[in-house]
Amino acid sequence: MKRKRTWTFWLIPLLVIALLLTPWIWWEAKPATTLQVAILDKTVPDTTYREHKGLVWLLNQQKYVKADQQPYDYTKDYYGFFPKPDHQYETTGLPADLTGTDMIYVTDTYGIERAQYNKDNSTTGDLSAGMLYGGLTVPDVQRIRSAVTSGGVKTLIAEFNSLATPTQPGTRKEFYPLIGAEWTGWTGRYFSDLTRGGEVPAFLSGDGSDPNRWPYTGPGVVFVHEDGRVVVLEQGKQIGEEGVQTILTTQGKARLGLDSTIRYNYWFDVMKPAEGTEVLANYNLGLTEDGKHKLQAAGISYEFPAVIRQQHDTYVSYYFAGDYADYDHYSFWRKYQGWETFKRWLTFDRPNSEDAFYWHIYVPLMKSILQETAAASSK
Repeated sequence: MKRKRTWTFWLIPLLVIALLLTPWIWWEAKPATTLQVAILDKTVPDTTYREHKGLVWLLNQQKYVKADQQPYDYTKDYYGFFPKPDHQYETTGLPADLTGTDMIYVTDTYGIERAQYNKDNSTTGDLSAGMLYGGLTVPDVQRIRSAVTSGGVKTLIAEFNSLATPTQPGTRKEFYPLIGAEWTGWTGRYFSDLTRGGEVPAFLSGDGSDPNRWPYTGPGVVFVHEDGRVVVLEQGKQIGEEGVQTILTTQGKARLGLDSTIRYNYWFDVMKPAEGTEVLANYNLGLTEDGKHKLQAAGISYEFPAVIRQQHDTYVSYYFAGDYADYDHYSFWRKYQGWETFKRWLTFDRPNSEDAFYWHIYVPLMKSILQETAAASSK
């Protein structure tokens, strides 16, 4: 009887340990998939590397490795701006020869402001303070075009901000046909609090000397045009209580196998898809009549694309109209089979959180694209 009790005592802990270890063993035993991804990120003001960290986490969690069979390292496996101690830095452009590359992902080309890199946040977002480095360039576009039209690169992905300021209009026009979309000149962001002195950049709300210039408080969306025009929509007055909603289209639901409607709480751009593209998701603001009137007066659509896909002769392109790969967490659980699904179950859609969008929309979307690219590259 005593022996039976001892065995029962140890059985439950052993089962729990086995349950916890099984996904890790499964991940370790799973063969890696070779997929060479060229990441372009010009917006790395510090060593958080957050503009492409969310992408690299997923590459490693899904066990994609580089051509040399090594896992991806977010501190060095990209092209663009590399911060160094004492405000020093290095830059590395896309190579002229991208032979062997399966995917190009342009995560952010906004760049680095001088004041931002020198830790003067009072002028962050104000281009009059001067750019240290940034913007998509003509050589960037030429190298990307050559790589995707040659038949080597199977997938091109770009996201906000790859086209807006400080990228020059001529460079944008060269890039538009490669992604099947054009920028309207409008950029927007959801703010949990529009009060001056908070998250809203100083160049928008002014120095406070004119209280009538920025009378806004509470949550809302700010649209900024490259010519300086600003449109503010307050939550509960011009937009619905759910803020900016990402809604999958019929095509998006079919490709992702999901039917999710999730808040998007960060920067986005208003894009115009080209003829022959697929829109996989749209942004919807739940506009009131007053909100519709303000957008109509500014020439902004009531609903505009979040994810655009276009099938080209030699490759497929995607444009994400938001800062999707921007994710600051990089947990150990990347070496855990099914962790991304588990995390999606436990991450709820909260008003001021960016986590839900990452786990409910970005991760399933990128898993699908990575599988699509790996299959095309193996042919």
